[in-house]
Amino acid sequence: MSEEYVITPGGFRPKSTVHQIASEHILDATGGRIRELDPAGKTVNDFGEFSTKLGDKPLMPGNVRAVNPALQPGAKVPGLASGWITYAGWNNATGKPITLFKTTWKVPPKPATEHGQTIFIFNGIQNSGWIFQPVLQWGPSAAGGGNYWAVASWYVDGSAYHSSLTNVSVGQSLVGVMTETGKTGSNFNYNSIFQGIANSSFNVHNIPELTWCCETLECYGMTVCSDYPNTEKTEMKDIEIKTTGGHPALKWVAVDAHTDCHQHTVVVSDHNPGGEVDLYYKK
Repeated sequence: MSEEYVITPGGFRPKSTVHQIASEHILDATGGRIRELDPAGKTVNDFGEFSTKLGDKPLMPGNVRAVNPALQPGAKVPGLASGWITYAGWNNATGKPITLFKTTWKVPPKPATEHGQTIFIFNGIQNSGWIFQPVLQWGPSAAGGGNYWAVASWYVDGSAYHSSLTNVSVGQSLVGVMTETGKTGSNFNYNSIFQGIANSSFNVHNIPELTWCCETLECYGMTVCSDYPNTEKTEMKDIEIKTTGGHPALKWVAVDAHTDCHQHTVVVSDHNPGGEVDLYYKK
């Protein structure tokens, strides 16, 4: 039998390569292996070699796996596009590491129709090998979920690691925060969390520097335009990025990868702090 594939931010992954990291544990890449450590530093799980990709482009969206490899020939596929739908990005070329990336947004209304779709909305930070992100989710993913909104933090490449999934309510204000928490040589420690939602906290240690920031709408299994949230847009607001040199000047670049329902991104403000990027679901 072919292996089962599950949905993650970043697309379909073999189920065996997706792992939940326990609360207060650390995902650590010391010595070229990626392991789960308990609060005392003891190895709980050894996931094998820590893969890195060298390059001058971010991992996503170029490495999104938008189609389930386990689909049988002739199987019906969703009518609308999958993957990173629309987004804005900013690359940190200042030479000073990012220490904080924060964005505030509200949980949108639920979609008017339900066809088993999965919607991810997040601010994320990545390099050429991995992406780290606090993610708002509608629908099923490898972390769980269903026809409701929930949040978790993720660290994704060919494998995917995530915190536990926590339900949230329509209209609830979310603050997704990624913080640099330490540095050893050329490796960095980071935390991702939704402020005030403790189970969303996720720590990764001893990984390469994360440099490329994004505000993203990512979707799978969309059949009709009403499968998107039943609102015009989601405002990604109060954006703040800090480096070791302070608040850099930002210039967000919007990319509309798929526009089958007139989805698009508008950069409202490049201010830092206080910027805004709006993700539109329709015209």
